[in-house]
Amino acid sequence: MKLTPLLFISILSVSGLWSQTSKLPDGFPETNRSKININNDWKFHLGDVSGRPWDSNFNDSEWKKISVPHTMQLVSYELDSIKETWVQEKYLRDFGWYRKSINIDAEPDEKVFIEFEGVHNATEIWVNGEKAGSFKINGYVPFHFDITEYVKPGQENLIAIKADNSYDKSIAPDPHRTDYVKFGGLYRDVYLVKTNKLHVNFNWEDYKAGVHITTPTVNSTNGTVSIETTVANEYDVPKKAKIQTRIINSKGYVIKKLQDEVIVPENTTHTFYQTTGIEDDFHLWSPDSPYLYRVNSIVYEGEESVDFVENRFGFRTFKLVEGKGFVLNGEPIFLIGVNRHQNFPNIGDAVPDALHYQEALQYKQAGMNIIRLSHYTQDDAFLEACDELGLLVYEEPSTWIEWGGEEWFSKLGKATRTMIRNHRNHPSIVFWGAGINHRGPVPQMQYIAKEEDPFRLTASASSPWNGVKNAGITDVHATMDYRRTEWPESDFTMVMEHGSSANAEVNQFHISRYKASKQNIATIGWLGADYNHLQPDIVDSRWSRDFMTTYAVLSAYRVPKPVYYWYQSELVPKPIVHIADETASKNGKIRVFSNASEVALYHNDSLIARQLPDNVPEKVNLNHPSFTFNYNWRDGELKAEAFINGEKTGEHIRNKQAEPFEIDVKFSNVKGQAFYAGGSDLRLVHAYVMDKNGEVVTSAENKIKFNISGEGEFVDNGQIDANPARLYNGVASIYVRPTTKAGKIEITASSEGLKGGETSITTKNFNPDEIIRTAQPIYDFPIVKIDIGGDKQLVQHEWQEWTGSSNKELQFKLKGFEDVKLEVSGAGKINWFGNDASMLGDLSFMGTDGVYSEEGELKLNISGLPQGKYVLESFHHTRRENVKLTNNIEVEVKHALGSVVKKADDHIVDYYEHNSTGERRPLSIKNYFDSNGKADVIISFRNLDEKGDMWLNGFILQRIK
Repeated sequence: MKLTPLLFISILSVSGLWSQTSKLPDGFPETNRSKININNDWKFHLGDVSGRPWDSNFNDSEWKKISVPHTMQLVSYELDSIKETWVQEKYLRDFGWYRKSINIDAEPDEKVFIEFEGVHNATEIWVNGEKAGSFKINGYVPFHFDITEYVKPGQENLIAIKADNSYDKSIAPDPHRTDYVKFGGLYRDVYLVKTNKLHVNFNWEDYKAGVHITTPTVNSTNGTVSIETTVANEYDVPKKAKIQTRIINSKGYVIKKLQDEVIVPENTTHTFYQTTGIEDDFHLWSPDSPYLYRVNSIVYEGEESVDFVENRFGFRTFKLVEGKGFVLNGEPIFLIGVNRHQNFPNIGDAVPDALHYQEALQYKQAGMNIIRLSHYTQDDAFLEACDELGLLVYEEPSTWIEWGGEEWFSKLGKATRTMIRNHRNHPSIVFWGAGINHRGPVPQMQYIAKEEDPFRLTASASSPWNGVKNAGITDVHATMDYRRTEWPESDFTMVMEHGSSANAEVNQFHISRYKASKQNIATIGWLGADYNHLQPDIVDSRWSRDFMTTYAVLSAYRVPKPVYYWYQSELVPKPIVHIADETASKNGKIRVFSNASEVALYHNDSLIARQLPDNVPEKVNLNHPSFTFNYNWRDGELKAEAFINGEKTGEHIRNKQAEPFEIDVKFSNVKGQAFYAGGSDLRLVHAYVMDKNGEVVTSAENKIKFNISGEGEFVDNGQIDANPARLYNGVASIYVRPTTKAGKIEITASSEGLKGGETSITTKNFNPDEIIRTAQPIYDFPIVKIDIGGDKQLVQHEWQEWTGSSNKELQFKLKGFEDVKLEVSGAGKINWFGNDASMLGDLSFMGTDGVYSEEGELKLNISGLPQGKYVLESFHHTRRENVKLTNNIEVEVKHALGSVVKKADDHIVDYYEHNSTGERRPLSIKNYFDSNGKADVIISFRNLDEKGDMWLNGFILQRIK
């Protein structure tokens, strides 16, 4: 990548965080494309201003300095106790101004874009005082502006943005009620993107845009992948464009390489179509093994690399099968998970990537396998986490119950297309919502979803009290079920929303009920984490509600509730036993969650009971119902011991909560995610009020005073009741934002009468260059496949041909490795076999012929091999009918590190037929060796049987380091 010096200087001077030593990893392409995160160092003003804030001479010295993700107004945990219905015409319905100066260097043959992952709700942009565009379609999808003509190369460029969250009847989900809050601001990441005029365009620009990856055939041991790459030529003359597409495995090795070339006319686009198969390094993507491949696409103008993009994909297949339900990769799987709202308390939708990842990880660690993204398109970071962790996803555009007119549907349709085009490469996504709580299918949404992506399922989002009672025109009847709803007579059904309770009783009831029928494929609880909502239109004893829900699996600050541990006991294979805390173990019932077959419960070491899981009709279809012990627990210690087949597998001890004694302070555990300085990142700090026995006092009512020192600050404007912080089930939480300087942050927490607590964390420098920061190595080593045989051999598809008939053809020059030569020799005469023979089995064309020595020994001499580590898989299937097949082979490898002799044991089961290997490959041997770039590598194969041939049908040579 060709980084522009002036852009480099600008980012360096603004943030002080970008090290000049940053560079691309091994094998990563260098092109004109750059993608710079510009989240930090914006100036912000809420509401009207006098003057023209888009002008360079406008005085913004009194404006607030902020970082993105940004919410225009922090809110209290209880939404400032605002009295407004969930139509939300006024609350938070403001607009804000953002300004930032960036020094941009762009060559005449380069394009400059600003990319937004999401802005509430309508966006206008000015560059250097000129209106550069507007986006007034939807607040939950990405978009970009081409600002090339407005940029002054090599100078300071003023970017001014108006983010307008005003009530707008033409933009969904307005003008209707929603059971979620429409927060405001530049709440997702913002990037400055620079490309050559010959470049891959953005995925959402059109149906044929960006990179579109599909897997039309997926088998257990191989798969076909099709890659469509659209290249835009924004020059005024035709350009010769070459696309090189590399498929890379999880270790960074290129396993397939595709290349095409075409003349692209001026100011047009061209879509390249490339299809190939993966066999030798094939892995399926599933919740248990979420294997991801990378697709690195490089665009060349002639022989110069000018652009690249990289995407990930996975091989998986899914379908609905009568009598089996939802079948993933050929195996029935029942889907269990929760709904997910993106917002957090106080900060609304302005959530950094690390917290998105943390929440996905929590659901995965609970054992869940599906998440419904309710009720709008969500952040790329959450989808990427689902891909990595193995969570299936149901995603939908932003509406709720009602719908609008022609303009409204037109904009919602565009937003739906953008959502699908942006996220269609994610293997985690299985369902598109063709209507959200709309009491049945919405035809426009169904047709758009199928037009954009016919490969995924659609769901109807129905209700049991209004609308159709079947899937209608969609694939799946998805219904809300908070009672005991009847199922359709024939359609596949998922409960897309079901009730939840802290003690897990409600969750168990719904999940067990839906598992009773193979026509039911999923139970998705309402909901994953507590969230803010306003009052409904009608406020009476039935509908009156708090501003924050209380029945989710996680608290609003993402602290697990007791029900979380029941999901683990039901879904996680490792031994689990957990006594629910006193928010669930009360009223004379102790609830224990375990995947054991028996649990013994003790009080102060006296056995209360040893019993089996709850055997009640409401839980009959569960794998691991909870254990309910009828015991009035007043004091002392409880101990639960878990047993499987009489053997103890674990125990859990819990003490009756006593008086609050001390505070335990912890940062939220964001596994594997660095905490970056600069102001864009956030972490939650949790203060647990503990008693002397180390139990969280869930009934405590203390207020917790947090203090901070070092390179961080709290997210608090003094008006949202954030500090001192209230306890929720014994836990108080607050956000920490780092300063621009990396370093240590120390947190203390105190409360009158309690022993205080403390913790610390160290931030790291943030590199705003998205490409350098996220790029992974690419080891683009040749993989050569050689099929050896006589004159009439039928060469294996996509293999190189080494054909001969005499000792004059015993040498071969490899294609793919420069100056590498091969030579076959052996004891006695070398014979060629390739006489129109045939055989059955995998790689049968390669295995049906070859060279052989009747004396039982062959040598393969490799000269000119570059320095590195290699693996050679050679094939040795005897083809002469009157000669015994052998699996008794000794191999000697002489290479740079010396000589190794071994008896081959790669194939456990012998072959007995000369013309068939069944469904296996011919007998093969893998040898690993080193080359120093000078000495020849000699591999000898000896038949250890007293009599018999030694054959070489072909081989695969690959450098691995």
